[in-house]
Amino acid sequence: MKNILLASVIALATAAAAIAPTQAETVVVKKDNHMHMKKHCRTRVVTHWRHHRKATETVKVCN
Repeated sequence: MKNILLASVIALATAAAAIAPTQAETVVVKKDNHMHMKKHCRTRVVTHWRHHRKATETVKVCN
């Protein structure tokens, strides 16, 4: 009984290992064509009034 159970477990593991590469997705590698305009971002400290108090926060500003 143990031999039959062991053989069936090995058969299932072998079948799973054989099926896995066929279900894998293809990998597409793209090169940068230098047509993308980069965002020139910087952090800026902004001070404003909130609920009658002065609030200071850092904000990301991009062109």
